[in-house]
Amino acid sequence: MYVQVEIALDVEPTSAHFKAMRAAALSQTNDRNSVYTAVPEDCDKVIVAEFTIKKARQIDVVDKIAKSFHFVENYQDLTIRFPKLPTYGPMPVKRFTPKQGQYLAYIYYYTKLNGRAPAERDMQNYFGVTPPTVHKMVLELEKQGLIERIPGQARSIKLLLSRSDIPDLA
Repeated sequence: MYVQVEIALDVEPTSAHFKAMRAAALSQTNDRNSVYTAVPEDCDKVIVAEFTIKKARQIDVVDKIAKSFHFVENYQDLTIRFPKLPTYGPMPVKRFTPKQGQYLAYIYYYTKLNGRAPAERDMQNYFGVTPPTVHKMVLELEKQGLIERIPGQARSIKLLLSRSDIPDLA
């Protein structure tokens, strides 16, 4: 899950601000390579840190994140966002196994042909596997950020990849 922490400052950001923001982000992330700090082009007294955390309920992590960033000097205001994709940092590289790629391709083509997402039963019939196997794959694809869905709601799977990132269906 992506986190974006934006802090409005009384002064223009210095190297000390970048260092403090990076340290705070590193204390929260599960992936040190996901940490990115920036100053937005249109705001010269704002500094932003982006990073990933393990998926959690946003309400459960907001206070923890805010507390880790309150050490930044010249702090005026703090905003925490949970964007679907990073705004300032590099786009994530989506990696998946060949089998996961086939499930992603099936979801893409089924949705394109039928105008709605497949049910897990549809995938079970297509791939000739058991219901637990399909459900485990759906959960894994969601965990990796390749799809999103609404648990308990039928046909709610949505791909988070563009067509060019998905292999052809074999």
